[in-house]
Amino acid sequence: MLSRGKLILLFLSFSLLAFAACDVTSEKALDESLEPVPKVSAIKGADNASIRVNNGTTSNFSVDIQNVEWNTLISNGEREAYCIAWKDPISRNNAIYEGVGVYSTDGDEQFANINRLFSMKNELMKNDPELTWREIQVAVWILVPFQDFDMNMPASELPEEVRSNGQPNFNKEKVQDIVDAVLSRSAAKTTSFSGMASSTTDDDYEKTMCVIGTNEDTQTLIVPCDETAFAYGGTKEADFNGLAGDTEDGVSLDPYAHCFPDDEEIEDTRWGWTNGALGEGTYTFPLYAGAGKCNLSKGQYSGDVEIVYEGSTVKVTFTAAPGVTFYQEDGESETHLYVGNVKMPASGAAPGKYPNNDDVVSSSDTEVVYEVTGVSGDIYVVAHAVMAGYEVPEVE
Repeated sequence: MLSRGKLILLFLSFSLLAFAACDVTSEKALDESLEPVPKVSAIKGADNASIRVNNGTTSNFSVDIQNVEWNTLISNGEREAYCIAWKDPISRNNAIYEGVGVYSTDGDEQFANINRLFSMKNELMKNDPELTWREIQVAVWILVPFQDFDMNMPASELPEEVRSNGQPNFNKEKVQDIVDAVLSRSAAKTTSFSGMASSTTDDDYEKTMCVIGTNEDTQTLIVPCDETAFAYGGTKEADFNGLAGDTEDGVSLDPYAHCFPDDEEIEDTRWGWTNGALGEGTYTFPLYAGAGKCNLSKGQYSGDVEIVYEGSTVKVTFTAAPGVTFYQEDGESETHLYVGNVKMPASGAAPGKYPNNDDVVSSSDTEVVYEVTGVSGDIYVVAHAVMAGYEVPEVE
């Protein structure tokens, strides 16, 4: 966990770059400008990132994150971003920040409403095509506990991205509907948002947001964390609250899934499963994202992985669930595959280094097919994917 004053966020020299709102100049450190102080967690492998910040088209900001080592929460690439400290400045004109840390909001109650909001965002915008990122941004400012925000303040005092020609350029009624839905208030009764409060109370759909920070001066940005997913070759149901894929003396008890940190032969503290030993045949395993510590009740079903082992060939097909896609990096779906006669290619090997990653024969954002040849004997399979685009189910 970060101590007071450690999470201080995005700032560039006022003399060099023009600031866009959150646009009020501040020299305050976090313990002065953000009360209470966030209790976010540092992400291992994401403590020395490079961040490029620009205006967003479907969000307040667009950020390009680079120089992140593999982890289960954030990866390299572009994503939408919003700010939480509306009083503080930030540059968005292709500004680059080096040595940036990225943090997870998982478990921080101060971000619970924000995580809930972004779990609902896709469905909110689907239900109301006129909803824009500005209403989402204003709702963020209202819901965070760090700096009080009144959307009814004089227009001249509003951050510049939510005012035009001396007037607010967002719909206050829609903002209030969003806030009411997030807080499960009975006031959320407009046609566009009817049922949203009740349809999104299931923790299975809670999204985790990540915080981007750098030095001792100003702005806080939030971005969606990745939803890293692994194929699970066990029999536990999605609501199972415990360790799925437990092992004893290196043997799976569940019946093929070996949870990485539970299997003494793997010695990997990160969560995930290797599945085996598998003989020739056809197997279909569900993909679960966000199932930290191999706890299915914390995760979300995200698709399926079909494994067809015939002769000396193993064909593996990743299929994303409806409403979900595989994260795209440089036009390629971010999936990773290991097929071999031992449980892992090397102790602690990251998915980006799996030896079968190049054995792709076809790829789209919803289906990726691998074909591995020259295989013999019983095998183990690790199927990993980074997921994007989660939407809550439509209300029946």
